[in-house]
Amino acid sequence: MGDLHESENPPSKKGRTVGADGTPGAPHPAEPAVPTPAAPLLPEHLHSVHAASIEESQRLAARFIALASSFRDAEAQDYDEDAADAELLSVGLALRCTRTVADRIVRDSHIAVTQLPRTLVRLDSGEFPAAWFDRILRRTRHLTPRQMEHVDAAAARWPVTLTTEQFHLRLSRLLGRLESQQETPAHLTPEGRRRVELLPARDDGIGCLRVTGPAPEILALARRLDAAARAVQAAQRRAFAAGEAPPVDPRGTVAETAIPASLALIQYDLLGGAAFDTDGVQVPQPRFRLNLTVPALSLLGGSDEPGMLEGTLPIPAAMARELAGQCETWYRVLTDPCSGAFLPLPADRYTPSREMLEHLRLRNTTCAVPGCTRPTSWASEADHIEEYDHEDPGRGGLTEIENLHLLCWQHHRAKTSGLLDPTRLPCTPGMPGRTVWSIQGRLTVIVRDNEDLASPYMTRELMDSWTRYQAELETRRHALERRKNPPPPPY
Repeated sequence: MGDLHESENPPSKKGRTVGADGTPGAPHPAEPAVPTPAAPLLPEHLHSVHAASIEESQRLAARFIALASSFRDAEAQDYDEDAADAELLSVGLALRCTRTVADRIVRDSHIAVTQLPRTLVRLDSGEFPAAWFDRILRRTRHLTPRQMEHVDAAAARWPVTLTTEQFHLRLSRLLGRLESQQETPAHLTPEGRRRVELLPARDDGIGCLRVTGPAPEILALARRLDAAARAVQAAQRRAFAAGEAPPVDPRGTVAETAIPASLALIQYDLLGGAAFDTDGVQVPQPRFRLNLTVPALSLLGGSDEPGMLEGTLPIPAAMARELAGQCETWYRVLTDPCSGAFLPLPADRYTPSREMLEHLRLRNTTCAVPGCTRPTSWASEADHIEEYDHEDPGRGGLTEIENLHLLCWQHHRAKTSGLLDPTRLPCTPGMPGRTVWSIQGRLTVIVRDNEDLASPYMTRELMDSWTRYQAELETRRHALERRKNPPPPPY
């Protein structure tokens, strides 16, 4: 497993060093604190909130440890259904929850203690967020104990300097890799689950139509719908400015209020019309192509490393190969083989080239502001970290990868108004870059760029394969020498 060989060491206890043998060393009171996602520089009123989050992790770990003994294995020979039910009722009373909820909590506690012991230690220390541990539990309910061992080994080594978005990405990739290594029944594959379902109506008269299918198809449909709605909304604004009737206004409320409809309402109206009828409005071409990143060895069938759709959704290797085979053009993405950092392309103009925009989107699949999950492929804006000087370009920030990032419109506006102040740190060639974010001048945090997690994994696989090949050659050479020059008889 690629994630089992992270080069970063698990973080030490706060304020102390860790020796070569893993034992705690002396504290470093004079060493300046480095703001990271795990320990940002916070304003005074958020210190207690941060401390409470650490205590929340510790309390959750304590609850798991305390409740693990309440689990009763239904497959065990001495299983007593009545005794198990009584125990769950007791737990429900202690937690002031229903039996069903108590059953889920007890099962989670059992899994945490028996199948995630190393990650549980990090949770108990307070360095692993409770929300991260809960996400692991929710995303791994279908895995076997053997697969859970891989998850535990990987998560126990992930550095605390990850942002939440980077943690989600690593977990998704790890689960995608594990799932690609087991055979899935046909009716449970993404292709076998294509359907449109009308869910039961709620008592308040609200209905829900659910479309289920392979992630690439669903994502493509969502992007088409979003692009059409944005085009209609822009046309409605132009219609008001020109004194004309706004398009796509089936209820007449847009013309009556003289306010463009929300994107959500426009999307609903477009779907309700059974077709994307935009009243003649020309929908612009997508700003980005739909990206599916696939390691070369996976394309060749030499690896089951999953592909990544839009940098966030893991795609099984078999599906990735099928989708790649349907494309007439492939785009090469260069990454450093050791770190996975995306290698930049140069530029010397104000407007980033299409290649640069694609590079930025691969580097950050969501808005670059830490904590924002808006995708950069749908409605993002390229921004110069150090402002570009239109009057004297040589004096201002250059239009180059290291001085660019993609922001959602809301955070682009916040940066322009001075609420957000990013600073790019000097970058080591071949290594992921880092950005210092200052929020309202009170909170400071350093965030490392995302990297292609497949590259270091595939490099290690190739190096391990080469080492085994070299060892086999050496073994055969020694065997041949022994046959040519047999040792003398022992007598």
